[in-house]
Amino acid sequence: MKDIVIPLVLAVIGLAATGLGAVVGARAAKFGAEKSAEAIRRQVQDQGAIEHGHWLRQQRFNTYESFLEAWDECLRITQASAAADAPGSTGLEDLRLAADRMAERARRIAILGPPEVTHAAESLAETMQEDVRVAVRFIEVTQAAIAEVDGRPIPAATMSEATEEYGRRSQQLVDLVAAHRSQGRDLHELDGHPLLRAVMESMEQYRQVSGEAREALNANLDRISAAASEAFSMMDVLTHNKEARELSRERFTSAAQEALSRASTPDLPSGQG
Repeated sequence: MKDIVIPLVLAVIGLAATGLGAVVGARAAKFGAEKSAEAIRRQVQDQGAIEHGHWLRQQRFNTYESFLEAWDECLRITQASAAADAPGSTGLEDLRLAADRMAERARRIAILGPPEVTHAAESLAETMQEDVRVAVRFIEVTQAAIAEVDGRPIPAATMSEATEEYGRRSQQLVDLVAAHRSQGRDLHELDGHPLLRAVMESMEQYRQVSGEAREALNANLDRISAAASEAFSMMDVLTHNKEARELSRERFTSAAQEALSRASTPDLPSGQG
């Protein structure tokens, strides 16, 4: 009996060992396949991250470049307008369109990021658009002041004629009085003389015309002073915006260079094997 049991036990153990070996082998094969699949997945993921980094860098580069092109266009227009004797509405409309392009490209930068580049771009675009609004307002204020002054002209010619007439009549009166005195005649004889009436009329005309001229002059000076005060305030805004843009341009350039550098070398997932 013992001879039969021992071989039977050994056979059972052998079968169990074979089954266990098969299970272990299957699990080992599965683990190896999983490791291989994970390695492939990570490789594909890393390659995708690298390709995305290159794509993002190119997209950012193109957008940053187009933004700076719009900015340079604004500078060329403002410099050309400053050099012109009388910049017209065409130059202002060109500047408005260029500023709008800056704003549109700043919105594109906001999509691609990063935030520090977006903030600098938005600051540049906003101050340029504000300059356009200030320039439009400046033209409106100037044109309104000119129209108002033109509508209230100083009667220079009429005043000149009245002054001349008053001076001429006054001299005639002086000559008449001198003639009477040289002849020893009584000056009371001049009462009711036509020349006295002409002198009084010329004096009254002079006073009226000079008063109207003075009123027109004072009103025009007040209007011009108000326009000049508003213009000085606008100049303060333009000066502040110019200084702000110089700082924003430096920030944009620095942030853009940093962003392009980071985008070209994306961070890869840790634990790759």
